[in-house]
Amino acid sequence: MNLCGLAAEAAELCDNKGGFRVVKREIGGVGITDVRITPQAERRTGRAAGRYITLEGDPASQSMAGILRRAIQQVIPPQGRLFAAGLGNPDITQDSFGALSVRGIAAGKGRRYSLAAVETDVAARTGITAARLIRAAAGELRADCVIAVDALACDDPQRIGRTIQISDTGLVPGSGMAADSEEVCERTVGVRVAAVGVPTVVRLSSITSRREHGEYMVTAADIDAVVRLWADAVAAALNSLRFHA
Repeated sequence: MNLCGLAAEAAELCDNKGGFRVVKREIGGVGITDVRITPQAERRTGRAAGRYITLEGDPASQSMAGILRRAIQQVIPPQGRLFAAGLGNPDITQDSFGALSVRGIAAGKGRRYSLAAVETDVAARTGITAARLIRAAAGELRADCVIAVDALACDDPQRIGRTIQISDTGLVPGSGMAADSEEVCERTVGVRVAAVGVPTVVRLSSITSRREHGEYMVTAADIDAVVRLWADAVAAALNSLRFHA
């Protein structure tokens, strides 16, 4: 999980300090927040400079998959070989979003994109970091872009189950649980990296306002259903990339 979490939350906290460009709109019942972070804001917030598109709505709605596909198209090349990597531990419900998403992908070639996918699992079991595994596989496939799919942390518990973030900045696997992981980005992987993340946990201190609770992470009671719905939506969006000109 990526402790950096949602750029939309950072923009809400820092909107009077500059370094953010935020555009909000709604399409088909889906709220869209498009955030661009400058290098100056990167240093201040700890979030990588780049573009972050946040969608808020029901993952099972008819409009979500199409809007999600169009959002992903904003942060990937207009055509080429795509390599989707599902990060996280598939045996832990709140960390299984990446793995479940890529399991629903139908690999193959389309009009503008070819699509391949892999689950990276976690380094504690594989003995290899996600970044190294992705770099090797992307090189073998001669991928033009990696789409890294992982769970996120957020500050607002109401965003769990209602939000997904798409960015062009990559991510840090395991950082939400204070794990020491190599960043998955263009610098470490060797090709362009887009990231798709759904917040599945929140710091307990965000709910209780007690500083001593900051080391604890909590999730929703129905997180298993939440993760499955978002994984299905992401798989549908990625699969549809192959068939839309």
